[in-house]
This record gives sequence, structure tokens and C-alpha cells, in this order.
Amino acid sequence: MKLPSKFIVVDDDPGNNLICKYIIGSIAPDANIHLFTDPEKALEWIREDYHNSAQDQHAALFLDINMPVINGWEFLDKFSSFPSLLHEQITIFILSSSIDPEDTQKAEIHPLVNGYYSKPLSRETIKQIFST
Repeated sequence: MKLPSKFIVVDDDPGNNLICKYIIGSIAPDANIHLFTDPEKALEWIREDYHNSAQDQHAALFLDINMPVINGWEFLDKFSSFPSLLHEQITIFILSSSIDPEDTQKAEIHPLVNGYYSKPLSRETIKQIFST
């Protein structure tokens, strides 16, 4: 998979979001990086941003599972109702500190999830995901 020019991080922990921004920026300095601590704001932004954008723009989305208000699985449920074009343009990866084997199994079989990775995001993880 090719390194996208846009990254979206959805995690209620601002510290983790900053780590992600630093790691992504160190590998893809020209990338647009969008950080969200509120998953519902992220969904709203995705719907607006991609609806108003005519160009073909691929993005990688790193999603936390354990968040208040709506968790990662509920985020995926809501995202699944978006147009299929969005599903093609946004590649979703779970980035979580959860050690629950059920979460890993759920991620493996979820049609919208392309991988499950442990926090914090590292340069090695990015290289592993996007090695050509």
C-alpha cells in the first residue's frame, strides 16, 4: 500500500494524537494530518470533507477502540453507512492499547478494518503498513 497524503487520527487521548502527528510527520512530512479527540466530530468532518471534495483523495485513518461517548466499534458502524466511495478512499486501521483478544478478533473480521496495531504508533508500524 502506498503512503497516502492524508491521515486522520481518531483518539480521545490528545497526547496519543500528538505522538501520531509527530510519527506520521517524520515519515510523510508533506501529509495532511487531521487529529480528532471526538469521534462524532471526525465522522462529521469526513462526511463534509469528502462530500465537498471532487478530487480522488485517499487517506489512512487510525482509530482507537476505547473512547467515551462512542467507541471505535460504534464509529465503524456509523462509518459503514457512508457512501461506498468513502470506504474505498479511507483505509481504517485500529490503533489501540486494548489487550482484549476479542477486540483483535473483531478487528480481523471487520470488513472496514485493515489491521490492528498497538499504541503508541511507531515509525516501524507506519513502514510495515505502507511498505510497497
